[in-house]
Amino acid sequence: MFTFDSIVDTVKGAQTKFVETYVTDKKLQTETVKLIQAQADFAKNSYQTTLSIAQTVFKGVSDTVYSKKGA
Repeated sequence: MFTFDSIVDTVKGAQTKFVETYVTDKKLQTETVKLIQAQADFAKNSYQTTLSIAQTVFKGVSDTVYSKKGA
């Protein structure tokens, strides 16, 4: 089963492999791999934050709806 993290890791791996294969300057290669890692971390953190916000909003709305139903 695919998860968001596994998709990000797959893309990151492909990008890293491409850079390691075709970029010959070691300093540029190292910096580019750092950038790829930072982008992957940002994507994962953004996803987790958005998911957390959505879950909180959903719970708040659900609690409000169900409390009004019982009243």
